[in-house]
Amino acid sequence: MFTKNLSKDSRITIMLMSVVTTLICEIISYIIQMVLFKLSFEILAFIKIILLEIIFNAMIIIIIYPVINRLGVLLEKIFTENKILTRYY
Repeated sequence: MFTKNLSKDSRITIMLMSVVTTLICEIISYIIQMVLFKLSFEILAFIKIILLEIIFNAMIIIIIYPVINRLGVLLEKIFTENKILTRYY
């Protein structure tokens, strides 16, 4: 049918996506906080926050990934089963 560039079974791919998403969200959040509260940019505090968030999210993904994967396989089976009637009325 079509080729899948990102395998849904690859834990590394999911980990990389969560790291990139965390990085983007934290950067946007930090910029918004700097603008709203008129904070100065502190690079060391910012890097510390990002590293802690990335490690925490990676640990959560490692723990919860098997459950999410099983749920995804179950939902895929439900939605892709054949629902074609073979008899005509």
